[in-house]
Amino acid sequence: MNVGFSLNISKEIEVLFNKLVSIRSDTGTVLEKDVEEYIYNWISKIEYFNNNPQMYGKYPLKNDYLGRSVVWALLKGNGKRTVILLHHHDVVDALDYGSLMEYAYSPDLLKEKLHLLGISKDVKSDLDSGEWIFGRGTADMKAGAAIQLTLLKQYSKIKDFNGNILLLSVPDEEALSSGMREGVNLLVELKHQYELDYTIIINSEPHEREKSNIGALYEGSVGKIMPLIYVRGKKAHIKDVFSGFNPMILLNEIVKRTELNPDFSDVIGDEVSPPPSWLYSRDRKKFYDVSIPEAAGGYFNILTLKRTPKDILKQLKEICEEATKDVTNFVSSNYEGFKKKTKIQGNKLKLQIKVKSFNELYGEALSNSGEKFVKDYTRTIEKIKDDIQNNKISIPESTFVIIEKTLEYVKDLSPMVIIAFSPPYYPHVSNIDFKGLSKAVLNLNDTINDFSKHSWNEEYKKYNYFMGISDMSYVALTSSEEVIPYIGPNMPLWGNLYNIPFEHMKELSIPAINIGPWGKDLHKLSERVLKRDLLERTPKLIKLAIENLLKG
Repeated sequence: MNVGFSLNISKEIEVLFNKLVSIRSDTGTVLEKDVEEYIYNWISKIEYFNNNPQMYGKYPLKNDYLGRSVVWALLKGNGKRTVILLHHHDVVDALDYGSLMEYAYSPDLLKEKLHLLGISKDVKSDLDSGEWIFGRGTADMKAGAAIQLTLLKQYSKIKDFNGNILLLSVPDEEALSSGMREGVNLLVELKHQYELDYTIIINSEPHEREKSNIGALYEGSVGKIMPLIYVRGKKAHIKDVFSGFNPMILLNEIVKRTELNPDFSDVIGDEVSPPPSWLYSRDRKKFYDVSIPEAAGGYFNILTLKRTPKDILKQLKEICEEATKDVTNFVSSNYEGFKKKTKIQGNKLKLQIKVKSFNELYGEALSNSGEKFVKDYTRTIEKIKDDIQNNKISIPESTFVIIEKTLEYVKDLSPMVIIAFSPPYYPHVSNIDFKGLSKAVLNLNDTINDFSKHSWNEEYKKYNYFMGISDMSYVALTSSEEVIPYIGPNMPLWGNLYNIPFEHMKELSIPAINIGPWGKDLHKLSERVLKRDLLERTPKLIKLAIENLLKG
């Protein structure tokens, strides 16, 4: 089999990389289409794809108000064995660059300007070394895009190529991963149309290092779920606080019991997911008045390696119920103390607070109000769609609005805790969950590590999970019976503004590996990528992986 070629492509990678970086492609904006159009046109000029226009294209995202697409290209050789190259072409915005924002996409100019800032010793050392390229998207992930595209072009020149290479360049990875969620459907279509056997998917997100001579390979990706807690209280004037219930007390107690709680950290071998942290927590008051807030809410992230939405919902219910009991006792105790001071006679405070999942709340509203509820619920969803498109409301805030609309149709007016999930959801995925993997896939880490040690005296350590969250989450689905019945029913936006092609993910079940360049300070103004990885080492490692996986 002949799949080899001389890898003197550093200059070509560099030219493409600089061009891609220069094209601003802020995630969640129409700017993503600019880099998408460039990549599409760049592929069209490759002789193979110019002669075979049916083998590349744009795959539009369904119902995407920005009109974005997945750019794809299939190099069809002999046989079914197929390696998928995956990267995203969006980047986070450059607002953090402040006065240097105009230089964020011009690495040469930015390098001169960064010296004017009070940068750290580590950043200054890398800046002075000339070994790093600074700029927005340099590491995350225009470097990976440039490497993969250039390799695709080189492989397209080979005649009688054994195997196939499918490239996917997706939008929106930094926001809701709309690109990859739609890309899953494309993968299924191409698989059936061209009778492809997907051997592996190679992502090229940058990796970070603890030691300069030890790189990282990731054979999976951490999961992420965002629980949203809504607490309905009971409104009252502040002169008569015990006639109501302040939901902030309970929300704060739930935050206290979950923030940085290591009980939420999964452990697989020596890999541990970070504990959760709250992103938002406050009352639901729109304006000032002298009354207790009617409701409060917040949301936080949980990263997973093995626990499912079923597990997390159960754990959160238990925590919320325990918090409810303690808060009820706290309020009752203070009421008794207040009665003693005022010498008033009165019955004991009767405070009952229920804890429900959104699925349970929705079912109750449907049972109480039927078709009237469904019509109003649908109208609310349609308005939210317009508001999101016009940047009038965020995804989590829209979830609060839907919960409040649902509560309007529930007869029970007592204080309540509602547990829901807000998009996005990323299932955890790892090759350790697969059975019957080929030796080429199982030994890929050792193959790469041996090559790297021999070539550059540099090791590569294998991790089962990429902790930075990535699109690799959507190429397979494990424990589907503990995912599918718990995500959709408890996610108010499900099926309207957000969904995941779970069945197609189950069908694909593709093992994955992340082979990317060394990067630092992702999403910061000091974001940078190691030049030698971009131009030489990472391309060689990906080429080595492709050839080992396609050789029979």
